[in-house]
Amino acid sequence: MAFRGTVFRGLALAASCLLLPAVAGCGGAGAAQGRGPTLHVGVTLSLTGQFSQESRQTRNGYLLCERRVNARGGVPVGARRARLALHIQDDASRPDLAASIVDQFDEKGYRLVLGPYGSPVTAAVAAVTERNRQVLVNTLGAEDAISGRGNRRTFTVISPASEYATSILAAVHELARPRPARVMFLSADDGFARAVTRAGQDTARRLGLRVLPAQYFRSGATDVSAALIRARQARPDLIIGAVHFVEGVALVRQSRELGLGRTPIALTVAATTADFTRALRGLAEGVIGVSQWVKGGRDAWFGGAEDYSAAYRRMHGEEPQYHPAAASAACLALVLAVQRAGSTDADAVRAALETLDEQSFFGRIRFDSTGRNVFKHMTVIQVQRGRSVQVWPARSAAGGLVWPGAR
Repeated sequence: MAFRGTVFRGLALAASCLLLPAVAGCGGAGAAQGRGPTLHVGVTLSLTGQFSQESRQTRNGYLLCERRVNARGGVPVGARRARLALHIQDDASRPDLAASIVDQFDEKGYRLVLGPYGSPVTAAVAAVTERNRQVLVNTLGAEDAISGRGNRRTFTVISPASEYATSILAAVHELARPRPARVMFLSADDGFARAVTRAGQDTARRLGLRVLPAQYFRSGATDVSAALIRARQARPDLIIGAVHFVEGVALVRQSRELGLGRTPIALTVAATTADFTRALRGLAEGVIGVSQWVKGGRDAWFGGAEDYSAAYRRMHGEEPQYHPAAASAACLALVLAVQRAGSTDADAVRAALETLDEQSFFGRIRFDSTGRNVFKHMTVIQVQRGRSVQVWPARSAAGGLVWPGAR
């Protein structure tokens, strides 16, 4: 089977060499320099293709975790410490290629895997790790069904897709005056976005809103004008876009072009990223979004949220949003599980993940019986003066919700 990802860096490792002192032909660069054992972890990411924007930030979060862990002596494994080596491969936003890459990791003896960005790719990776009896720490595949397909070796650090729109609606219900009466979902046609839309519609009905018919468009679409024209005709008081970065930018830009500038818009993913505000310039002002990053906790590796942000700025020269933070948190969860297990054996690490319950810079890391982190909730942000400002929950808000009011 041809391997079409980016070239492995220094892979000459047999399965038996996963955690051994450096010997000829065993381990990566650190091991070759005599710095002791190396823990090799496979990572598949969409460095090209539809999810490349979000995956770039995810990669940055992984690299920060790798640097921080190694700067502090490596991963504790029993009485020893192992250098952490993340082997990042490009899946080109293709589930089939991601699955092939994970099989290649297994052949190399890499039994521990950190996940890609996006639910379609993550679902494919989860199925392969289950078959191979590897362990996957799922970073940014939020679709609820990933954990509901019998994937007992997948552990998801972020809150599930069903909480995205639910959090937005809870914030708007609590903070917006006057409250909206009519809501419409504009959704990409993929598993994650449909899960967001279904859960959001159910929540909206429970809150007493009239739910207008959802409008769907192709995942990755750069033209969503047809859905927006229907929204303009229906006159909702709130539009919720169940989208990723590309669709989110198109939705906001084209809504302004079509005269929907007074209608509040909330997005599931794009609004939290610096690339979003740069791409839209002033057009992003007032857009509501959600963040997986619940600030306030601390851990021994990264400290608190401000400590993490400072370290990220030093390494990458920009302010971190939740994508890189989630990646670092997933990497941290794997490190903590190896430390708790005292072993790199996949079954031992899986057992440790099942009982893990830790506060971190990212929020609580704990998994239910299906491997979902339902114990960490989300926060709601709004773009104000070009910056993402947390507006909900109110007890930890950095600013108030700016609400133009229903028409």
